[in-house]
Amino acid sequence: MKTNRDEIMQSALQLFMSMNYEKVSLQMITRKVGITKTGIFNYFPTKLDLFVAVADKYLFNAQNPRNKFDTSDATLSGFIEKYVEGVKRTMAEIVRLGNVDRKAMPGKSPNAGYFHLFHQVLFYYPGGKEKLHGMMANEYDIWREKISRAADAGEINPDTDVEEAAALFRQVFVGLSYEKSFYDGLDTEQLRKRFQHIYSLLKR
Repeated sequence: MKTNRDEIMQSALQLFMSMNYEKVSLQMITRKVGITKTGIFNYFPTKLDLFVAVADKYLFNAQNPRNKFDTSDATLSGFIEKYVEGVKRTMAEIVRLGNVDRKAMPGKSPNAGYFHLFHQVLFYYPGGKEKLHGMMANEYDIWREKISRAADAGEINPDTDVEEAAALFRQVFVGLSYEKSFYDGLDTEQLRKRFQHIYSLLKR
């Protein structure tokens, strides 16, 4: 069951995706949710507390590999499939939440708004830069582990440069996500095709 806290955070997410932190006021949120400022303060003493909670739930927790996809697959091929499906589920939820009230984001894509949230974390989330870097480093570590194991098992060329291969997978995902955010959002089938092409090159 959705609580007032959930309503507040979803409304705040839409606003933070559509405009800068400084422009989002508690009055805007109270109007969207239909509660008083006191009602918001019961959950979030300050606007920064609210922003941190939104970033934690919809960015850091959503992008946590343990929440996004299953990392247990023994093969690189299997991991790629689970990765793509995890990305698909995660972004579908972000788009769903961003589309709840189009008045909050007139003429804007929820996908582009989500990247906007990432940028704001760098400036307003205490220690946000370090936390983002840690999150990204964690994904690189997972790719390195999967690629290294695949090379050792003979699934891919044993001479594969693990560092460069990990960078290829990760940067194709980030680059394609960013580019497509200006249109209709990431096409996960296109992402799967790009990943499979890289995988085929690693097998040679």
